[in-house]
Amino acid sequence: MTRWTRERIIHAFSELVAERSYDEVSVEMILRRAEVSKTTFYRYFCDKAAVMDARFQMLYDEAVISNDCRSLQDLFATLLKQARMHPDQYAMFSTSGYNSYREFIYRYTYSIGKEIMESAWHRQVTDIEDFHIAYFCAGGSKILQEWCEGKRFTHMTEEEAAREICTMIHQPYLVGLDKTVIEHLKARARENGTK
Repeated sequence: MTRWTRERIIHAFSELVAERSYDEVSVEMILRRAEVSKTTFYRYFCDKAAVMDARFQMLYDEAVISNDCRSLQDLFATLLKQARMHPDQYAMFSTSGYNSYREFIYRYTYSIGKEIMESAWHRQVTDIEDFHIAYFCAGGSKILQEWCEGKRFTHMTEEEAAREICTMIHQPYLVGLDKTVIEHLKARARENGTK
């Protein structure tokens, strides 16, 4: 019942942002559409930005674990494809601040990137490695925005873009996604309510 209720709230949010802008959607509107109480809503989410994060977390997690990614290049291509497959997210780029969609992309790619590195290296990342991952993901979130909005890089396929991204990555970070890493990603998705 709890997972069903959470998904119902996310679905209501998705329907609403397809009909109007993110800024126009209120928690009260989500409550009415999902037919849940305020208490129920706040049991799962602290605000509508948390619902937005959960919605796109589910989409990206599903793509990552279902596309048989074996390398970072596969992973980047999958994330780029997923971004273009869901135009409903494009309007989310108009959000700003810590709860913005671009910040979500940064937090998502940073957390998954750090997990992949730690799993592949069988240790925690150092402060310098953590800095490298964070810096790369911050820039990547801006590129993904431009990719989605069709402002730049429209001539590249997802595979071409993924290949180019990998040419920029320092060799120690070009890890394979072995079974251990894949299991980590699946466990993470289950923890976040995706699978």
